[in-house]
Amino acid sequence: MWALGTFAILFLASAFISPTFIQRNAYSGNEKMTSDAMTSKEGEQMTSGEMVQQLTETNVPVTLPLTRGFVNGHEVFYITTEASEKAVADHLTNLTGSRVVHAPTLKSTPADSLANIYEFKNGIEGTGPQGFQPNVADSQPGDVGYSPLWRINLVEWKQDVMPRELRSEDDILAAQDKGDLSIKPADVVVNCPFVQWNGGSLKVRQDKTLTDETAYGDGQVLNIDIDKMEVTLVGHRGFSPDGSTIYYIATDASVKEVADALGIVFANKTGSTLKSGASSDLFVFTNGIKGSGPMGFQASIAGTDVGDEAYSPLWRIQTVTWNNSSEAEFLRTVQEISSKGSDGKIKIDIAGAVVNCPFVEVDKN
Repeated sequence: MWALGTFAILFLASAFISPTFIQRNAYSGNEKMTSDAMTSKEGEQMTSGEMVQQLTETNVPVTLPLTRGFVNGHEVFYITTEASEKAVADHLTNLTGSRVVHAPTLKSTPADSLANIYEFKNGIEGTGPQGFQPNVADSQPGDVGYSPLWRINLVEWKQDVMPRELRSEDDILAAQDKGDLSIKPADVVVNCPFVQWNGGSLKVRQDKTLTDETAYGDGQVLNIDIDKMEVTLVGHRGFSPDGSTIYYIATDASVKEVADALGIVFANKTGSTLKSGASSDLFVFTNGIKGSGPMGFQASIAGTDVGDEAYSPLWRIQTVTWNNSSEAEFLRTVQEISSKGSDGKIKIDIAGAVVNCPFVEVDKN
């Protein structure tokens, strides 16, 4: 594997924009492939005609709770999807009513990939994680320092000081300089992608109707409802390492071309996780069987899953290319990818982009 550089990144971005066309069938729990002249059972090799992967429920709406915070004196709204400490993940799950995954890999996030969040331990009662005022972040999308990966800093008012609501990092640091409060860094990293901020938001799709043919591009949000404090995003279907179905959302990318193509936030700072233990692999197919994957071919396969020690929502994109696309097979597991690589049937390359794609729970009842 090796870095592909600009060509692969642009190829990846342009492919995201192209609509995906797949033939639909009634949901049966199985995935099938068809050609112009024949139908094949899942996993069987096809050597003629146009191969098309059939998956149902490839795109589903996922509604997550929003949390209110402040940046530079302005309101912002974000989601929380992972935390590096189990106790924090469990607490935030109970607080938000939505699963926050324990992802210990986030502790390996390089310092230059992190932004600062200030969490209050006392003071004015409010909607913050500990029952006090909302969190304050040091940056928002569009700022050079923005990252969805937050280093938690605990803020505590001194006992003889009248607490007040603070809405910016500058205000907090000024209060610290006056001796009104203390700031203690916590050894905890949380993944909190912004949804709406001063002057912007994640792109809302123009066409909100989801089908099995819905393309990846044109935004990842279906609706932002500040009154209900929730956001509805597109949940994309893929496979876990063992071949079971997973769903994920996309919120930001370390490469601008990819971020723009997906309609998500450009977060340059997450790029340094590419060579760290804070990221994990996502295998994206560049040719072969047409289907619901990001590049118009079969659905992607993740290198880790929720519950794995190595799970991370930060995906380093690995492109999978069949050396002879007419011999492509429908793959679902990491083991199958490894086997085809050893046989010389596929080539795997590092695309050089990190995409923040938290796994989400989907209620299909």
